[in-house]
Amino acid sequence: MLVIDNIVHLVADYIPEEGRRRIREAYEFASQVHEGRKRDSGEAYISHPLEVAHILASMRLDANTIVAGLLHSVLKEQPPADEKEVARRFGEDVLNLVKGTTKITNVRYASREAHQAGNVRKLLLAMAADVRVILIRLADRLHDMQTLEHSPRERQLEVARETMDLYAPLAGRLGIDWMKRELEDLGFRYLYPEEYAEISSQIESSM
Repeated sequence: MLVIDNIVHLVADYIPEEGRRRIREAYEFASQVHEGRKRDSGEAYISHPLEVAHILASMRLDANTIVAGLLHSVLKEQPPADEKEVARRFGEDVLNLVKGTTKITNVRYASREAHQAGNVRKLLLAMAADVRVILIRLADRLHDMQTLEHSPRERQLEVARETMDLYAPLAGRLGIDWMKRELEDLGFRYLYPEEYAEISSQIESSM
């Protein structure tokens, strides 16, 4: 399992010591807020913010973005974290990133029509005054897709369709081609499992 030391080590060459200290503090805070909560996989919920932060760190994003990645679900928890405490401990910039991520996560996507998907993508970009909010949300969705096997089939289809129609194109629009490809690959796996298995078999046999 990924641990906070992996993330701190990953950013050590470009984030100063104070930033790395804040990343550790954010992990400890998020661990307390999410204590006792589990993912569909049975893992402790904190494993998800850790993975989100690791994705952001691998993209060499700034300390505040990684801190916000660790905290991205604390305002949705029951009971939610106190916004004033988040601002006091991590700063207004981090609080705004967490609030922005929470806000766009609540945007509901209900149609597969191309114009609807395009409108929702525009809405997300307009709602996120800071592009880092979108990057956190994309990292959040990527890890959700990487662990979707633990969800019920109906949920898999819903999330995969939304990912293919909304989040993969959004990653492409921002020039994050590797993420776009991975989101599309994972989405195809759940939407068209038989075709995916056949293509995968053909690729393996040709290698």
